[in-house]
Amino acid sequence: MENKKNKLEILDVTLRDGGFTCDFNWPMDFAKDYYNLMSKVGVSCVEMGYWKQTIKSLNPFYNLNMETLKRVTGGRGKNNVAVIIDYHYCSKDFNDYPTSENGEIKLIRMASRKAHLDKAISFSSELKKHTNIEMSLNLSNITNYTDNELNRVIDNLLESDFEYIYMADSHGCLDLYKDIEKYEDRWKKIKEAGKKTGIHLHNHLGKAYLNYIKCLESPYVDLCDTSIRSLGKGAGNLKLEEVLDDKNSLLVNEFISKYYNPLFNKVLNPYYNVTGRYNMTDNYATQAIKLKVPMDTFIEFCSTVSGDEKGYFNKKLLEVFDEKKYL
Repeated sequence: MENKKNKLEILDVTLRDGGFTCDFNWPMDFAKDYYNLMSKVGVSCVEMGYWKQTIKSLNPFYNLNMETLKRVTGGRGKNNVAVIIDYHYCSKDFNDYPTSENGEIKLIRMASRKAHLDKAISFSSELKKHTNIEMSLNLSNITNYTDNELNRVIDNLLESDFEYIYMADSHGCLDLYKDIEKYEDRWKKIKEAGKKTGIHLHNHLGKAYLNYIKCLESPYVDLCDTSIRSLGKGAGNLKLEEVLDDKNSLLVNEFISKYYNPLFNKVLNPYYNVTGRYNMTDNYATQAIKLKVPMDTFIEFCSTVSGDEKGYFNKKLLEVFDEKKYL
């Protein structure tokens, strides 16, 4: 292993991934304060939200446009904003996307599941030509890939003109203390091809910070996602305040204190730990909480889910299982 390692930069996703906790309807004063804070604490890129998507929400930070984005940034042209699109839900009209002349957006991130990956890569390649903005292909649910599948997709992406290849621990069950060599071999290959690597760490099993340390030690990881107070879908993400130095962490804590009651008073629900253990999408945990499914029933249910339905939420599975349980 090489001794020299890269500086691990931070991309913060509080407004985007944290938007799942408030239906992507952040108060504008909060968003502006947050953006200003990110510039002070040295975050390299701020992910503002989903770009012009409407399927899950009509609120501003899911249906993001340039007007809203510039209200947050003040139109200062820092070129430090990322936006994300999900291939399954995003607009396929190139005219809906900004170009590099906007002065604000540094990076477009395309998130894709395995089932849509080939189409997502093809669309993203054309989108990059249209926008002339740096592009990242984010592999969702990375722990669901077999070795052969991972090799195939990495080899395919090495032929692309994307600047970043990202791996997302969507189910929060990644264990880099056990599997570091598996992923580091791929990261090295990506780096040798002249591309940058990134990782998105969820915290369903409390392993996000431990996985971050392994990334920090690696010479092959360039960018890591965080969010303030772990805000995000399901059990949330790696905490920004845990990876900053003391001075900047204290600035973040002042910000948390200011907005704590209305926005940050989130308690992790143990149902997300269960889906993490079974390498399943946390949508099942969210559904179980809403349906008030007993924990023992939910654990039994998770043990029965297999195949693609572990990663692709099928709301009927739990409903039918719960009904049969009490017949």
